[in-house]
Amino acid sequence: MDMSSHMEANAPNMRNCTVGNQAHIEPNVMLGYKYTNWKEPLRLGDYPLIHSGAVIYSDTEIGNYFTCGHNVTIRAQCIIGDRVVILHGCTLEGKVIIGKGVKIMANVYIPSQTVIGNMVFIGPGTHFLNALFPMRKLGISGPKVGNNVVIGGGVTINPGVVIGDNVFVASGTTVIRDVPSNSLVYGCPGVNKSLPARFGKRNDPVQIFCGLDLWNGYRDDDSWRIEDFFGKEDWLSDSDNTRDINTK
Repeated sequence: MDMSSHMEANAPNMRNCTVGNQAHIEPNVMLGYKYTNWKEPLRLGDYPLIHSGAVIYSDTEIGNYFTCGHNVTIRAQCIIGDRVVILHGCTLEGKVIIGKGVKIMANVYIPSQTVIGNMVFIGPGTHFLNALFPMRKLGISGPKVGNNVVIGGGVTINPGVVIGDNVFVASGTTVIRDVPSNSLVYGCPGVNKSLPARFGKRNDPVQIFCGLDLWNGYRDDDSWRIEDFFGKEDWLSDSDNTRDINTK
């Protein structure tokens, strides 16, 4: 760990993790939580900002410039790309893949086997589901979300649903079926329509990260604003969540 990293008083529990350069980690954080049959320490990239109350399990890999709000739980075997923001009260249940440039607002629930693409905004109080028949031995299937997607607040996304690229999901929508690329979805149950031209087709990284305390105090350049987030992300179609999130 770089000596310029900032660890506040009441040092966080981080005996089972590797942390990159210039980390800012608040008190009462648990990094690399050891669950039954854990194998690898948590791997956390450069420039992380982790607020108090966060718990992140072992066997998870997180990229650079990660911002984590208060009381966030990220369970085992998650793969999270660069420049991801997860705000307070969110839960990732493990075996989740999240791409690059993703902003997840407060109190979002993401179950196992969910895949989130690049440059995605997820509004507060949204819930993803992975079991059509809970408490029955009928298997689970998490939703899959493409690139450049906006999901409003209070949305419910049913198990196994696939949302394409450049989709806008209106707040309060219940998504019960697959959504093709370049669509607007609204209502309960959700109705798919062609995406109006005024919605545009790409999320703006500057707008997604605007107004947050990202990297303040220890990152003095704004090169992230012009970085190309739109690489060839073949892993999005790969169900094997052990692949490197940065594969191109």
